Amino acid sequence: MILGGAALAIALFIGIFVYLIPALQQQSSDEPATKITLTIWGIEEQGNIYALTSQYAAAHPNVALRYTQIPEDRYERTLLNALATDTGPDILMVHRSWVQRYSDKIMAADHSDIQPAELRGLFPDVVANDFTYLNYVFALPLYIDSPALFYNKDLFDKKGVAVAPKTWDDIKMLVPYFTEFTVNKQLQKSAIALGGTTKSITNAPDILSLLMLQFGAKNLETTGRRTSFEALARNALDFYTQFSTPNNPNYTWNDSFAQADNAFGSGDVAMTIGYSRDIKGLVQKNPYLDFGVYPMPQNDTTNPVNYADYWGLGVSAKSPNIKFAWRFVINATTDPTFASLYMTRSGNPPALRTLINDTLRDPKLGVFSRQALTARAPFQYEVTGYRAALSRAIESVLTGRFNAQSALERASVEINDLF
Repeated sequence: MILGGAALAIALFIGIFVYLIPALQQQSSDEPATKITLTIWGIEEQGNIYALTSQYAAAHPNVALRYTQIPEDRYERTLLNALATDTGPDILMVHRSWVQRYSDKIMAADHSDIQPAELRGLFPDVVANDFTYLNYVFALPLYIDSPALFYNKDLFDKKGVAVAPKTWDDIKMLVPYFTEFTVNKQLQKSAIALGGTTKSITNAPDILSLLMLQFGAKNLETTGRRTSFEALARNALDFYTQFSTPNNPNYTWNDSFAQADNAFGSGDVAMTIGYSRDIKGLVQKNPYLDFGVYPMPQNDTTNPVNYADYWGLGVSAKSPNIKFAWRFVINATTDPTFASLYMTRSGNPPALRTLINDTLRDPKLGVFSRQALTARAPFQYEVTGYRAALSRAIESVLTGRFNAQSALERASVEINDLF
């Protein structure tokens, strides 16, 4: 009886052990033990994200992914309301400026999955500056966009301009080629949409921020640092506004002339500055417009500085499946196969260094891919308020209400009040 009982106990132990081994292996694997659904919210078109989710779901049968697109002008408000009521997504699109402000709402990746030091090998340096905080990775980029110079090929040919302007001095030399006035000294044709506020130039604050970085303004990129605009930033504001100052020899634009995209589409301005994302709208509105894309003019061609604006993916701190949500985010953004699917479907410039290298000579993406390698961006705790403050600074200089120093002092107060 004793031997029989012992044999039974051993058999039970072996049975339990054999049963537990597969279960333990399954729990420690990359796959969830049972079927889960990961919800994703963002501003991207359905098809762009579906290119990622369909591929991932095929390789991970226990993971279903459901994406909801929300218009960009309602996205953040909708997202914050949902997170506050525990009805938000597992995975969310995160703007490059959001990480510190959202650090209590999104969950950083475990160091065992990805560490900040790895980001500089995977992506251009701007990503590590934007998406790491407190030595953790809080988001990963889907793409990196940057402003470039759009030029009207027909107008350039008619004026005999055969070489791309590489510097801002080159731009100034082109101003008299393309600027025309009426007999009453009213602006009739413009060389470049530059110097105005967001009333006429949507990207005006980004262009001004880029100029500040190109001019060497310090302490704009440190995460968590309160904004302070020093002398070189003021020089950038004076440089920018000269193109919209009537008594300046480089006067070629003003807010009442036109909206920049419309003027470029109608041939009333020879050059404008836009992102890769702006090209689709330009082509749709002006299907017969023959225009090209040059790299962004530089202050110093030996030390190029470009500007980054982009979105990535992060994981909600309230997700019940944080580990598996991060597995998807890492795969979607760092695996060249997945990232290439997204790039091909969306048309956005790549963020992954391997894809940047592959597209340096691409006729559509090449300019933007190359610029990503030297792209930088200021720390913006709340990007909408930051951009509005810079636009007001531009306007106050153009109207003569303040000089550049006073205008930026007021802007820094407005920006720091956003913290």
